[in-house]
Amino acid sequence: MYVFIINPTAGKGAAFTIWNKIEPIIIARKVSYDTHICVSSELTRTYIIEQSASHSIKAFIVIGGDGTVSSVLQQVAETNIPLAVLPAGSGNDVARNFGLVAEPNQFVEKLFIGKTLTVDLIHVNGVYGMTVAGVGLDAKIGLRADLSFYKRWLNQFNRGAAAYTIAAIIELLTFKPFKGEIHIDGNLLLHTDLWLVANGNMKMYGGGLTICPYADSSDGLIDVTILHNAKRWKVLSKLFPALLTGEPVIAKEVTYLKGKEIIIKGNRILTYVIDGEIFHSRNVHVTTQPNALKLVITSN
Repeated sequence: MYVFIINPTAGKGAAFTIWNKIEPIIIARKVSYDTHICVSSELTRTYIIEQSASHSIKAFIVIGGDGTVSSVLQQVAETNIPLAVLPAGSGNDVARNFGLVAEPNQFVEKLFIGKTLTVDLIHVNGVYGMTVAGVGLDAKIGLRADLSFYKRWLNQFNRGAAAYTIAAIIELLTFKPFKGEIHIDGNLLLHTDLWLVANGNMKMYGGGLTICPYADSSDGLIDVTILHNAKRWKVLSKLFPALLTGEPVIAKEVTYLKGKEIIIKGNRILTYVIDGEIFHSRNVHVTTQPNALKLVITSN
């Protein structure tokens, strides 16, 4: 049985529009399926546990954004049940990193072929993630945008992405670096003023921003991009814009590292983001989980 997890709010209702195109194809092929409308992470997780226990599942299919993927991932990780993603959100970084198709007919054809790729995940303070765990400036930008009145207003005009630009400008002017330690595989490598620590299982996050240019989701390693000991004017005018171009940045304030276990300790409560979901903690513990997910590959 195929199980479709549909987020009714993704893409301002785009997920339902996509499902209405897919369901007739599924019915015509006489394929066994079930659907679940994702109204909360907890209900979705309970549903997945029940379905996994009582049925033979060929794949869980998310029609939604990265937040919905994250909800499903917590139960599907480190099982043999494949996960398929049909992007219908605002960021769609999981789909973007793997080049997954968004066209419903193409998606269904690829889904039934059933080609899968075994990929690594990251595990961050007890939560599984697929893309990047960002600590510091980038997470604060996401938090500010999500809480802003202007994001809701801009969404009415399909200009929601502009909320993150506004939030980025404000945070670049106001964010205070934190004094922190970075331990990689048991070794203390940095103890300094930190602006941003991006722990990448994949290259892209934040709606397609390439922050970890060397990341590979099948190498068993986490790529870490660190912005540290920088003057505000330089972060604002040069370093942060350069980091988001996707090209490696050659500067004394930018360091690239790799490891299997990353521990970030801060002198205050840190804001961090995993696959678009915001969390808070004084310490952030990131480990790689090799070969932890079977992903249905729908790319061309």
